[in-house]
Amino acid sequence: MIRAVVFDLWNTLLFSPAGSPFQRLKGLLRPDQAPLHGAMMRDGMLRPYVSVEAFLDAWRDPAGLDDEQLAVMAQAFREAGDQAECFPGVAEAVGAVRDLARVALLSNTQTFGLEMLDRLGIPERIRTRLLSAELGVLKPEPAAFEAVQRKLGVFPGNLVMVGDSWTDDVEGAVNAGWTAVWVNREGAPRPAHEAEALIYEVRTLDRVPDLIRDLQDGLRCPTCLG
Repeated sequence: MIRAVVFDLWNTLLFSPAGSPFQRLKGLLRPDQAPLHGAMMRDGMLRPYVSVEAFLDAWRDPAGLDDEQLAVMAQAFREAGDQAECFPGVAEAVGAVRDLARVALLSNTQTFGLEMLDRLGIPERIRTRLLSAELGVLKPEPAAFEAVQRKLGVFPGNLVMVGDSWTDDVEGAVNAGWTAVWVNREGAPRPAHEAEALIYEVRTLDRVPDLIRDLQDGLRCPTCLG
């Protein structure tokens, strides 16, 4: 029985025309600084910084960031937040799912610059929120999914993960014993996976409520959706 549905945030519920600020950092680093990009991105999503300035200042000396770089990088995060939007139908889909099961948010993201969540009404619709920078662990690591299980008090077989990332959301959920719903808006080829894995695929979020209802009614065949 499905008792809780957990949504990814970025590129599942929200998108930003400005793009990912963490990815934009890469283009703002000098060639000698570029090897540190991965570590910077991981640090920003694993440690609870109070502001973008605090995050960037922590990297000022290790990466040799100058004042101009710091200003432009901070602006990249602000632009991403200011331009963030919900995908069409998010409010309706989440609301319909909430009528069927508990809902939660599990996201690989930072703790700062998330004011747009209030602007977009996410906390009103999803009250249970787990962020990687607060947990200190990233999807697809099992500990991220275990944290949700503890928070909700729900067994793995009663949980569904809805997300756009095959690695972080789908594989992470399946490895944790959850059911996975892959939000494949672009119609990308489906990666190889074990035949018995409970992985369902949707192109838009408006399909999710009916899918959850079917799963609660006993649907267990991922190829039966049509």
